[in-house]
Amino acid sequence: MQKLTYRELAENFYNTRSERDYNNLYKRVKPGLRSYIRKIVKDGDATEDILSNVLVKLWTKIEQYKPEYQITTWLYKIAFNESLGWIKERNQKSSLDQLRDYGIQISEGCVVNDSISGRLAEMEQKTEEDFIEEDNVIMSQYYGALSAMKNLKPMYKDIMEDRLIKNMKYEDIAQKHKVNLQTVKNRIRRGKMLIAEKI
Repeated sequence: MQKLTYRELAENFYNTRSERDYNNLYKRVKPGLRSYIRKIVKDGDATEDILSNVLVKLWTKIEQYKPEYQITTWLYKIAFNESLGWIKERNQKSSLDQLRDYGIQISEGCVVNDSISGRLAEMEQKTEEDFIEEDNVIMSQYYGALSAMKNLKPMYKDIMEDRLIKNMKYEDIAQKHKVNLQTVKNRIRRGKMLIAEKI
């Protein structure tokens, strides 16, 4: 049986929105995405969290994908933005160092790379009221996510709480629940998908 191309896998999922076609595409793109994200964030647990977020967006935002383009272009753009967000969230100085490590040249506070310069310029122009409004939206989503998490089946809920609220490492969660590491990753990914459908 001939192996389907990325484009064929993407078109199948785009047209059917079925879990089977999602899983076929997910299995193909996952290794490359993981490697790409790890090169940016240089953190194992963060890589898995970001990868999970990207794959959840593949499930929940597939209507935003344009089939005339490669699915990998779309997914890697999401992965880059998610990775950048993680870096900036941790520490502004660290984020600049990491961006330099990744080959993005920074001079006098301005990022030369076009893919993120606009985002940073936009951040600098925001007023305090803009940030307050964004915080309110984020908090409403946060509480909505917490509420949705409480209604998950225990097999997802307990692991999601350990990772997202208690910030436990994947290995520690696996040991606590007496399951293997891949099971932890799969349940977090599935749990995020279920939460995304409810908020």
